[in-house]
Amino acid sequence: MGGGYLLIIIILLVVTNGITYGASQLTSDGVSYQKKDGKLTTVKSALDELINTSLTKIDKLEKQVSDYKKLTIYLADNVKEGDYVAYDAGDWETSTKKPTEQGQFGGYTSGKSKNESVACWEKTAPKYNGWRVLSKDDTTKTVTIVHAGQPECYYHLYSINEYSDASVNLLNGRGSQYVNNSYAISGRSMNKVDAEKISETDNLRKMDARYWLATTYSVSTLWFMKENGIISHDGQLGYAYGFRPVVVLKSNILTTGQGQDMFGNKAWILA
Repeated sequence: MGGGYLLIIIILLVVTNGITYGASQLTSDGVSYQKKDGKLTTVKSALDELINTSLTKIDKLEKQVSDYKKLTIYLADNVKEGDYVAYDAGDWETSTKKPTEQGQFGGYTSGKSKNESVACWEKTAPKYNGWRVLSKDDTTKTVTIVHAGQPECYYHLYSINEYSDASVNLLNGRGSQYVNNSYAISGRSMNKVDAEKISETDNLRKMDARYWLATTYSVSTLWFMKENGIISHDGQLGYAYGFRPVVVLKSNILTTGQGQDMFGNKAWILA
């Protein structure tokens, strides 16, 4: 006897409370029984009802899976270098004037957003605000972002003293000030390696402002970015150039798609 017929007989034995029928009666539309609610039905009707109920549940499950997939859009799978990301590093809690001594940060105002640029060596603040994609790792789905401008200034003194290593440590350590724990795992400063990966004419690198790169040239000198996008180490006597923080986002960060950040830039919204 085939497996299908055996299954029908087993079902019949169950739904008919063990009552057996002759071979000529073993058709699903010829056998009737009384359901728990007292209504009379046939095995065929019961099977049709069961199938329809199962299909409805499957359709519902498929919809749930589809809805989940719509929500599971990894940021790393969609962004490219230079894209804006609607990341928020918070606001400044204190005000500090532009720094004038070795190792000092400053130039920001209490209540102002850390996502906004300030003026340092130049007379006016760069026009770039917010955060942009610096790089990404498709394997770990990790995205690294950089401030589009410069949220504060840092003073490095070029002298006979060995200040370079200290400045690099201070610049990288300052990155923690920009870590939003909901989305990020670490912060640091932009460095020469980061800058060299970007075209000189790209405004991700060239932003009409001078900013420090956390890379030593000598024991007393740091590399820095000129306003024209050229990396240099010359002309340092002691200046408050810009500081550009870099933030590493958590792996598998999701996005709901593109919208706008707080400055009106077309940006990827973090989920």
